[in-house]
Amino acid sequence: MAVAALAVFTVASCYDDTALKASIKELQDQMKEANTLLEKIKNGFVITSADKTADGYTFTMSDGKTISVKNGVDGTDGTDGVDGVDGTPATVIETKLEKDVQVFSFGEQKTIPISVTGVSIIDAFAPVGWAASVDAGNLYVTAPKSTAGAARKGSVLVVATGGNSLVIMSAAVALNILDVNGAYWDTLIDDPQYGGDLLYGPMDEYYCYNVEYTWNDPVTKFAFKGFGSNWGSVCFSSGGEVISNYVVPEFKGADYLRQLEVPVAPASGNNFIVHYGGEDAQTSLVFADGQGRYIESLECTMTSYLASSAIFGDGFFGPLEGKSFVGVKAIGYDADGKETATVSKVLNGKTGVKEETRQLILNVAQELNYRPNLNARSLKSGKARTIGIIAEDLTVFNTPEIIDGIAVGRQFLADPEWLNKARDGREADIRPCI
Repeated sequence: MAVAALAVFTVASCYDDTALKASIKELQDQMKEANTLLEKIKNGFVITSADKTADGYTFTMSDGKTISVKNGVDGTDGTDGVDGVDGTPATVIETKLEKDVQVFSFGEQKTIPISVTGVSIIDAFAPVGWAASVDAGNLYVTAPKSTAGAARKGSVLVVATGGNSLVIMSAAVALNILDVNGAYWDTLIDDPQYGGDLLYGPMDEYYCYNVEYTWNDPVTKFAFKGFGSNWGSVCFSSGGEVISNYVVPEFKGADYLRQLEVPVAPASGNNFIVHYGGEDAQTSLVFADGQGRYIESLECTMTSYLASSAIFGDGFFGPLEGKSFVGVKAIGYDADGKETATVSKVLNGKTGVKEETRQLILNVAQELNYRPNLNARSLKSGKARTIGIIAEDLTVFNTPEIIDGIAVGRQFLADPEWLNKARDGREADIRPCI
């Protein structure tokens, strides 16, 4: 008996199952209540109401009796698992697909080869407005068709994985547009507009000193090689092209102190190029690589100084009157310095131009809806090129048909392509020439 008593005492001292028994009893009571609820439902009773209590629900049956069901108690949280082994950090490898910036015309597509092996390509990403796709061996890049809402330059990225490495391949791209915005160009803007160190250097009473001011666009290769010389001075007043960002809408009264200013902001950005000098001050805008280009378009306006002088006059001259006007004249030169007039020759029906070049110019002229300005031609040549007809009565005989024939002939002489356009339905009107 002593041994048995000792054994009971030992077990009781090691584990107290009172709480367990209470939990089992509570569970049994809840199961009993649940079973009672199920039996009543089976026997045709229905629940008429269910009321939430602090620890469960009380159901009222159709016989008026209630059954309470309590919520269960959440178990204790389990023990956290063992931490996993740390992975090996990935290596990021960056490489350039092309050494130089890839220059694109509007809408142009280029194929850039990918020579990296042992990688799995994920995708290609392009600047806003550009398109890019990639396969196992090539990157295909398409430039935007216009600058509207598109990036002028940026980087096309190809992302790939290889082993434990993330490979990022890039190619710098840019539209073939002279863009003078950015940190480099900002350093070329002088302050003040007149007499600053960048454009004039230290000045004595009469002269400025020799100023070295040049710029070169790495994308288009368009470059300015320096000011000319005038009365022993080499500075902006000797003629040249400089960078500016001065925009003031009110131009009346602008003088030489505001010579870098324009009244209308350019559409291409904050910075722009200011030209000083007329036909007597030819400047040295060139392509740095010596290769000729076809310039598709230019955005031009007057400086505030010129606008004020032309409209309101200045200390030297009065305002322009009569047939006086301000014009912009662009002259092209070949690699030997010989003046070229390719576009003018084509639009005036002259020879001496390659056929493919002629077709290109005519296509662009058609897209721009270009029509020769006969009045402007008359001012330049001193010839009105107007036909006068004297008739007793314009309504009799075949006088109207004769006038129509003269109008057609004159239109054809003014625009040799007009007849083809008329046949194609591209030109419907015959402008009066009487």
